[in-house]
Amino acid sequence: MFGHPSRPNQSPATAELARPVNIPPRPALLIALQHEIVRSDPHIKKIARLINRDVAIAGNLLAIANSAMFNLSRRVETVEDALSLIGLNHCHALVTRLMARRTLAHGRMMMPRFWDVSEKRSWGMLHVARKMDIATPELAHNFGLFTDIGIPLMMATFPSYTETLLVANKMETDGFIQLENTRHRINHAVVGAMLAEHWNIDADVVLAIKKHHSHEVLKTATVSKTARELVAVHLVVEKAIQDYRKTVSGEWISGGALAMEVLNLSADDTKTLCDELQVQFLRPNFF
Repeated sequence: MFGHPSRPNQSPATAELARPVNIPPRPALLIALQHEIVRSDPHIKKIARLINRDVAIAGNLLAIANSAMFNLSRRVETVEDALSLIGLNHCHALVTRLMARRTLAHGRMMMPRFWDVSEKRSWGMLHVARKMDIATPELAHNFGLFTDIGIPLMMATFPSYTETLLVANKMETDGFIQLENTRHRINHAVVGAMLAEHWNIDADVVLAIKKHHSHEVLKTATVSKTARELVAVHLVVEKAIQDYRKTVSGEWISGGALAMEVLNLSADDTKTLCDELQVQFLRPNFF
């Protein structure tokens, strides 16, 4: 939990500012999977049995494994096949994504557009990390998923957050974090980092989530190389998403040059990456 309990005689607005943000507990399936995966000799059959206990998650995992996202040479028929063909860590990242959507995508947190962008971002992060051989695809995927996961949590907590999003969507600059801090005394980057940490996500990913709107982090030597690369790749993928939606990325305007420097990309390299991502976004069921 975050924040302080409301005090007597507060105005409704002040009371909202003091409301804590609920951080959902880590699902039992993820706890069990993480316990098995960190073993020195993970047991594939046991991990497959754990996933198969949740029929919906197992079915969705197979659907993703057979999508254009992986472009495998043969069809995946079982969870054990998926673990063998796309890798234990990657399957774990996909189950994490599916569990996050199940846990958060209901009520005020449903937000179809948010989940659409989140899936494009997590796939885009994976694609760029794999192509450029930076971080690991699983870390990039999880970062893409959790980057803005604080938004539905903020939506569920603060009645006026819908208005905050409307104002933010009309902004031509990257002042979203400042706007949230002013209106709610907390922001989605901090909330997302809290959830990722609570769900035992890698520490570099947690840091990158917390700092993904702070472009100064891209030139801060004390921040890990992995965290800086994740933030930089995020800016490239976000640019591709905004290009796909025919909108302008204020984030790219302010942080794009730094991102290209961190990733050693030219303007032409960046355009090629963004074009590749947009082609994939147009493909049906690419994830």
